[in-house]
Amino acid sequence: MSERQKLVKFGLVMAMACTAVTLLLVLRGFSAWPYTAAIGGFFLLSGLFLPGILGPVEWIWMKFAHVPGFIMTNVLLTLVFFIGVTLTGLVMRLAGKDPLGLGFRKDQDSYWHEVDPDGPCGRPDKPY
Repeated sequence: MSERQKLVKFGLVMAMACTAVTLLLVLRGFSAWPYTAAIGGFFLLSGLFLPGILGPVEWIWMKFAHVPGFIMTNVLLTLVFFIGVTLTGLVMRLAGKDPLGLGFRKDQDSYWHEVDPDGPCGRPDKPY
């Protein structure tokens, strides 16, 4: 994608976002809607006819977007880990599940699990 196409796309996306905000402001009865409509019109017209002037605006916008994107990615990954993985492990422990068989059992002589001597080649329906 060329730089010009990227700036045209940026202008159109920003115009659509400003249009959505303008519609929301109109429906809610706020008086700031002419300003967002003007900003959306600027993005639409400059994106269609003079996309080169959107270069600095797009650069600033992308630099701004990287900061919350980086923060939210790390926050979301941390939350998914602690909520998903940790809670799953705790629930399995409370339910007495031990899917890997890591628990200590006095009644066993060995923790070795017998496997087929020919390996996965002799059992194509169970490759592992």
